[in-house]
Amino acid sequence: MMIHRFDPFLEARNRSSTWRYFLAADTYRVEDTFYLEVDVPGVKLEDIDIEVEKKHLTVTVERHQLVDEDRTEIVRGRPTGRFVRRFFLGDGLDGEGVEASYENGVLTLSIPVNEASKAHKVAITASSTAGS
Repeated sequence: MMIHRFDPFLEARNRSSTWRYFLAADTYRVEDTFYLEVDVPGVKLEDIDIEVEKKHLTVTVERHQLVDEDRTEIVRGRPTGRFVRRFFLGDGLDGEGVEASYENGVLTLSIPVNEASKAHKVAITASSTAGS
């Protein structure tokens, strides 16, 4: 019932600071909802795409380079381009119920727990042979 991170190219990306620091994410749970917070600073809302296909949730972000003819670049330390991060949703999560919000450079996704996976009480019935 957890969110599993899926990134088959993690090793190759860890060698590049662009991949290591962009699209950093935290996950946490509050009651019957999992939350996924993804850092996307400097990205416009229209440059963010979220897709759920089967049990994979994919966040794609396009960060454009600022073009200014009067500007002379000295050091460029902020990554630009297209970035993708994929998460595997466990069987206990409802991919159809994913909701997203964006505030202050943080994309927040809420993912509800499936009804069947929620904690519930189990009734105990006494058998006529119990305690005999």
